[in-house]
Amino acid sequence: MQPLLAPGDLVEVDGNATYPGDIILTRPGTVVNKITIRGLRVNGLRPILSGGTNTIEFRLSDHYVFEGFDVTGGSFRGIYHHADDITIRDTVVHDCPAHGILGADTDSGSLTLEYVEIYHCGNGTGQHPLYMATDEFAHPGSVFRMQYCYLHDQNGGNNIKSRAERNEIYYNWVSGGFYGEIELIGPDPHGNKKVNDRHRARRF
Repeated sequence: MQPLLAPGDLVEVDGNATYPGDIILTRPGTVVNKITIRGLRVNGLRPILSGGTNTIEFRLSDHYVFEGFDVTGGSFRGIYHHADDITIRDTVVHDCPAHGILGADTDSGSLTLEYVEIYHCGNGTGQHPLYMATDEFAHPGSVFRMQYCYLHDQNGGNNIKSRAERNEIYYNWVSGGFYGEIELIGPDPHGNKKVNDRHRARRF
């Protein structure tokens, strides 16, 4: 099947409309020519991506800009991040019964959130509105950067939980977490065990 996207492409999606979730992005851009997925407001309303297990998933689709969307109703994750050099901005993530935005332990690299609002997400103490991780083997030195975001009125978990290798969190409004506001716990030593084992095997 011929890929629909190529490095440097710009995809514009009309607002004031709802589109089904379970969207999986697998085609990478490049550092110089990123792929941009942009929601265009119509009558002041963003396009809505709704439902699915993961409403939208960045699966090894490095070097993307995703902006201007309303993401809601993913049964496990609103946005699932396991790629590198992803920027999400001017986006609302809400009413996801488990994780709002989740970064995988494997294959996840740098992620930037700008002007993102997250609310009515999370469940209990183990599913979080924003749960970030980075893969220190696949993408060493990765940074989770979060700025000018608004997190509030959650249903469960910590507002922000991060196992990223490096966190840069500033100029945000974070309140109304169910279990806590911010937990910076460090990389999970067991989360990318398969990757660790693969790297060890290459040494022998």
